[in-house]
Amino acid sequence: MKIAVEQKRIAGQRKLRAAMKSFDYRRIDNRLERMARIVVDGVVRITDAINSMEFSRKRIKNAVRALRSKRLVSKVGRPQFVIGDKEQIVLDEIIIESRSGSCLPIRKVRELMENVINDTDDEDAPYVNVSMATAYQFVKRHPELKRSSPKNVDVNRLAVSCQSVLQPWYSLLDGLHEKNEYCKELIFNMDESSLRVPTNSKLSVVHPKNENPGFRKEPPKMANSTLVAAVAADGFALPSVILWPSKSLPDEMKPLLSQTLDIWPNGSGWMGCNQFKKYALSTLLQGIIDRRKRMSLENSRCLLLIDSHISRADPTIWREFQKENIDVITFIPYSTHIAQPLDRGVFAVLKTELQTKYEPPSSSTSSSKRTALVDVLPQAIHTALSPAVIKKPSQRVEFFITNLGRFS
Repeated sequence: MKIAVEQKRIAGQRKLRAAMKSFDYRRIDNRLERMARIVVDGVVRITDAINSMEFSRKRIKNAVRALRSKRLVSKVGRPQFVIGDKEQIVLDEIIIESRSGSCLPIRKVRELMENVINDTDDEDAPYVNVSMATAYQFVKRHPELKRSSPKNVDVNRLAVSCQSVLQPWYSLLDGLHEKNEYCKELIFNMDESSLRVPTNSKLSVVHPKNENPGFRKEPPKMANSTLVAAVAADGFALPSVILWPSKSLPDEMKPLLSQTLDIWPNGSGWMGCNQFKKYALSTLLQGIIDRRKRMSLENSRCLLLIDSHISRADPTIWREFQKENIDVITFIPYSTHIAQPLDRGVFAVLKTELQTKYEPPSSSTSSSKRTALVDVLPQAIHTALSPAVIKKPSQRVEFFITNLGRFS
């Protein structure tokens, strides 16, 4: 009995080798597909192909299954679900859906692929199920597609994120630049950013499968503080100010004081009308005047770009700027996430530095939180306000205060 089985195995291997070299199948370049085609045509048994040990059992079975369902075979044996013009159809559909504002998670991509593949006039064609792995591979092999986590966007910000809304503002800046010929050393941007460090509220606990955890994690709250900064297009940074939420300056914050950084206790930590007027006249205006004198450009006009926050609504402030030949332009409301250089560069780096370097203290007292913040804040501000960060163009929009003539 064993001799008969062995002879049958040897005969099957001999027949498989002969078929693999025959003229009828040699035209198939993929050896796995060639072997699967020999099995499907009934020349040898699938057991003979598996016993050849050239490919694994799983790859051979997948390839045979693919050919029997009238589909091509990939290099690993799995059927190519999307081939030829159908692959391009799926790609075009994904791009159209994305541009129309639809959210396409990988699950939706899988459903779209499955619908396109099974859209055929052949009523006898088997229904093809597309796996999540196939959808992942489809996205991966097309450089036009990318997977990223969606962000919550305010509807007002979404409304201004188009060229027709922003182009008039860019044209205004372009006209001012042609008229006054601002040099990049005298083009400034001023804004403020919160220094509240985000805390990770995710917590993994072990509990019975049919029960919910008996508690929820309450993330530790931190009082808000604000960094006020102003930069020039050539990479220069004016002295910055931290608005701290206390009536007096805590001892833990005093090591931060320097010539380029001051701390103003104001109770709330937020920018108000009084705090902005003080900063605008004593730090911002005076800093611009001093820089113009140092560069022997007393008669040159300056440009200041700011947002339209309610704290800027005091006209007496801007009369002082007007007397010093400083043109002040505000951004279109809700467009600073696109157009403002500080938001696109400096503050993005600052928040990244704080989030990655800040370590919550073991104690929950206010003093320990301030000490932990002081440990990382100087280096974070220094990195964010470095000339390389200030001058670095945004990856998505032109850093327009250094390219005022290019708004196409």
